[in-house]
Amino acid sequence: MVRPLRIEYENAFYHVMNRGRGRENIFLSARDYKQFLYCIDAATQRFNCEIHAYCLMTNHYHILIKTPDANLGKVMKHINGLYTQWFNRNYHKDGALFRGRYKAILVDADSYLLHVSRYIHRNPIETSIPMVNELVDYRWSSYPMFLNKRQTPAWLYKNFTFALQNKRQKIAAYKRYVEGELNEEVAAFYGAKKQLSVLGSDLFIKWVKDNFLTTNSETQFTALRYDIDDIIVKVAGYFNVTPYALLQSIRGVKGKNIPRSFAIKLCQDLTGATLIEIADRFNLGHYSSVSKAVGRLNACLHTDKCINAEFKRLRNNF
Repeated sequence: MVRPLRIEYENAFYHVMNRGRGRENIFLSARDYKQFLYCIDAATQRFNCEIHAYCLMTNHYHILIKTPDANLGKVMKHINGLYTQWFNRNYHKDGALFRGRYKAILVDADSYLLHVSRYIHRNPIETSIPMVNELVDYRWSSYPMFLNKRQTPAWLYKNFTFALQNKRQKIAAYKRYVEGELNEEVAAFYGAKKQLSVLGSDLFIKWVKDNFLTTNSETQFTALRYDIDDIIVKVAGYFNVTPYALLQSIRGVKGKNIPRSFAIKLCQDLTGATLIEIADRFNLGHYSSVSKAVGRLNACLHTDKCINAEFKRLRNNF
C-alpha cells in the first residue's frame, strides 16, 4: 500500500498521534511519561518546532505542533525513535514500540485549532471510564499548565491559543471552553473509522490541494458541508422568518432573537468560517462578539430545556 502523502510547509500546524503496537501500553510508570516529555523538549531545541498542546495517555499520545521550518517528519522521527530506544533499553525489549507510522492531521489553525486543543485536552475524561474527576488533575497533559496549575516548560506555547479566544480573562475563558461539550462536527471527525488528513475550511483545503497535491496523491480531505449562507437560509426556513431577521444586530439571547443566536452558533460549528467572516455576515462590530454570542447561547442551552430541545431539533436537520 502506498503511504499517504505528508504535507509539510513552513508554519504548518498538525495534530499528531500514535499508539502502542497491538494497543499495548507505551507508558508504564511516571518515569516513562517524563522521558517522553524530555524527548519532546529535545526535539523542540534541535528542530525549532513549537508545541501548542499535548496529552499522554497510557497507550497513545496526542501532540498539537507547529513547524516553522517545515520539518514534521524529522521532528517525529526524533521523538518516536529516541523514546523507543530508551523504552526498549529500560525494559529489556527489542523492536518497534509504536503500531507504525504516526498519524498527522494538518490543521487549519484559524478555524480549527481551538477545537483540536480542546479535543486533545479532554482525552482523560472522554475514555469509557474517566481517568480523573477533574481535567486539571490529569498530570500528563498540558491542560493544567494552561490554567497555571503546573509549571509551564519553555517549549509549550499557550498564548497563541489564548489569543484565538480574544478574552480578557483568558485562563477562565479557556477553562470554560475546554470543559464544555465537544463540537459535534469535530467529534464526528475524530470518531470516524478512517480519519482524514486535513481538518480545515473549504478555502484552506482548496489552498492545500492547489499547492501540494499531485494527481497521484492518495491524501484524503474533509470537506465542509455548509457555508454561512446555507446556514442562514436553512435556519430562516425552520423558523419561518426572513434571512434579514437573522442578520439584524440584536444581542442574541438577551434580545430574545433565538433564531439569530442559533444561526451564529451553527455557523461556528458547521462551516469552519473564521470569526471575522461570521461577524461580518451577521453585522457584529467585532469578531469577539461571535464567541460572546455563542457563549451566551451555550449558557442558555444548559439552563433552558425548551431552548435546548429546539436547538437539537434544528441541528438534526443538518
